[in-house]
Amino acid sequence: MADQLLRKGTELDAIVPELWSAAFYPTLLEALPMADVVDRSYEGEIRSLGDIVNISSFPQFDLAQEIAEDEKADAEAITVSNQQLVINKQVVKDYIITERAMRQGLEAGNALRDLALHSIMKKMQSVIFAEVSPSAAAPDHQIAYDSGSTLALADILEAKELLDEADVPDDGSRCMVLGSAQWNDLFNITGFTSRDFIPAGSPNASGSFASPLLGFQPKLTTEAGAVSYLFHPSFLTLAVQESPSVKAYDLGLEGKRAMRVNMTALFGVKQLGDTRVVTIS
Repeated sequence: MADQLLRKGTELDAIVPELWSAAFYPTLLEALPMADVVDRSYEGEIRSLGDIVNISSFPQFDLAQEIAEDEKADAEAITVSNQQLVINKQVVKDYIITERAMRQGLEAGNALRDLALHSIMKKMQSVIFAEVSPSAAAPDHQIAYDSGSTLALADILEAKELLDEADVPDDGSRCMVLGSAQWNDLFNITGFTSRDFIPAGSPNASGSFASPLLGFQPKLTTEAGAVSYLFHPSFLTLAVQESPSVKAYDLGLEGKRAMRVNMTALFGVKQLGDTRVVTIS
């Protein structure tokens, strides 16, 4: 009689266990820099109470007058303007998990909460992008790439000049938010990657820029698409009245053996200055 084998796939298949790893495969998440690089000066004033922040701004006086020793000067008045930051954006993400899934499945609570939080932050960034509206008056702050959708040195310099001409502060906090194609175009600009010009690090080795470029701190997000945003943080303000908060509810009263998790954020966004931002598209 020929030898008979006890094989995993047939004879012993019923006793081969399956294992489920407690370490989940990481989900690829978009970078979301906008909430961190815009102004949040008024956030503290709206945290406790209220739904509107009234923001006042003063225009400049006219050029000073030169007078003779015995000449009278006329007093000049200026008119204060007002803008309102309205806390009217309520963004939520809910999910329900059954009691059986919680008891018999692997612990997924932390992973689900992290993904719900990312969903809210992603929506918050999309609201910020939708609020961006650069000045269309001459000189137009909505400009086009010189060549297709390739971001070149000339494009960045043109945007920089527009901000400079508008007297936008060059105080080290200007920012440049780019999509992946334009981010990688930066590596084709010799001066941005040469050790002769960068103060520290090696962009060609690290794939990132640790220092500002032409006064702009570059940030990457695939959510920007093919639009490049160059701005001073003060062009737009964000105030979060309720940071993404988690509340869990037992659905037993509804006859459901499940837990509902609600995550909520309440915030407001307001563009305050349309000459402090330039878009290239």
